[in-house]
Amino acid sequence: MRREDRAGSPWAAALLSLGLGALGPFGAAAALGAQAAFGETGSCTGLRWNVAREHALFQGAGERTVAGRDSRSAPIVRPDRLYDLALAPQQEVRFVLHPEKRSITDGAYAGLARLHVAAGGLYRISIDKPFWVDVIANGQMVESRDFAGLPGCGPPRKIVVYELPSGNLVLQLSGAISTRVRLTLTRVPPGTPTPPPSAAP
Repeated sequence: MRREDRAGSPWAAALLSLGLGALGPFGAAAALGAQAAFGETGSCTGLRWNVAREHALFQGAGERTVAGRDSRSAPIVRPDRLYDLALAPQQEVRFVLHPEKRSITDGAYAGLARLHVAAGGLYRISIDKPFWVDVIANGQMVESRDFAGLPGCGPPRKIVVYELPSGNLVLQLSGAISTRVRLTLTRVPPGTPTPPPSAAP
């Protein structure tokens, strides 16, 4: 299970909005951890990450394009740009690999893009909607290194960190309840603390 599936999913955020007292001591601790990762609800101040670059990109007008229904039709996403992708009904999308998170496909939207990474390293994928993100390199899923997300804090709404190799990678978006998504690909600033790869499958 990936880190964002354990504490950064839309369900964890929804529980947070219901009140910590109803979650019990362990659930409350997890919810507080998710909140600390991305700042205070509404104000988004005191973040443990510097997300000024991502926030600035989301203030602009995104480049509107159509997400691919397969890898051949997937548009290229380059770093430091804001994209506004139109998604397709999920049952019409041919994924390269099955999404790591199983979700209801009825009424969901999905799409593919190709990430152009000139130099390998730590990168953030930021999105304005709460849904699932997978990255594929050399035919295998890339394990996420960190994440942050909280309703009312954005855009962006969710940020996932990956250690990416150079080249053209595949980005899979799935489980969306919206027909469009805005996203960015940005390099993690030097010196930003990042956990090691998770040992979870």
